[in-house]
Amino acid sequence: MKFLKAAALVTLILCAGIVTAAAAADCGPQHTEMLNTAVRIDTSGSGTVIYSKDHGVAPAKKYETYILTNYHVIGRSITITEVWSPRKSRKVKRETRSPVTAFWFDYVRCARSVGTRGRLADIVAHDEQRDLALLQLRDFERGVDQVARLLPQDEVPKLGQKVWAVGAGLGYPPFMTSGEMAFSEQIINGYRYQLATPPIIFGNSGGALFAYSDDRQQYEMIGVPSRVSAAHFQAITHMGWSIPTETVYEFLEENFHDFIGGGPYVAPEDRKPPKDDDKDDD
Repeated sequence: MKFLKAAALVTLILCAGIVTAAAAADCGPQHTEMLNTAVRIDTSGSGTVIYSKDHGVAPAKKYETYILTNYHVIGRSITITEVWSPRKSRKVKRETRSPVTAFWFDYVRCARSVGTRGRLADIVAHDEQRDLALLQLRDFERGVDQVARLLPQDEVPKLGQKVWAVGAGLGYPPFMTSGEMAFSEQIINGYRYQLATPPIIFGNSGGALFAYSDDRQQYEMIGVPSRVSAAHFQAITHMGWSIPTETVYEFLEENFHDFIGGGPYVAPEDRKPPKDDDKDDD
């Protein structure tokens, strides 16, 4: 557990709920813009679809679909081992990333769960300090219709603003809880976190915190729920901490995926690897 003053910030290893990418019924914007963007990552966490577009040359399809989650949700799929390097004649550290599976729940009448669908995803970027990771679906022939919209980079949520947390608490199918923005200046591991009052619990990490924009008339993702406060080893569920979108934008830019946040599209072959990404480095 990680402690903040008298309250411990417990990292939420969550199972995020999944929702169909193409709902048969018109369930309204709370479903299409929030609930249906949530996925479960394997059995240990949540994720949120933040990008899905076709970049193929007609008639060929080449979708790129990306899911944002917490590093601690997929951390077990990343291993660093020491191996012998013939080129350097010594042992070097090497990183191995195993694929994960993203699951969606399918619903009828906007209420009854009738099954799940899963797709393999690769870890294309991760940052343990920021507690963020980016996944890309291997399925390039099919996109995802319902994608979360990020809060514009030059905006911040206001204290007292109504917000919704979306995730699969305790492994249940995804559900929404509501509350208000409470505090936004807590520094954890060198990065700003924001406190909101929608109840969250183990199983919500990697999901999303949303707010409604009156200007754009849409729900927008304003954070990634990552921790919950605790006192005397008891979770305080209405004191949840999320990573703000400013950190998400920084993470995407540093890992050459800032086109997800609205920048110009860059073809995969033109994306430069991070400077420290050397498999044969120490």
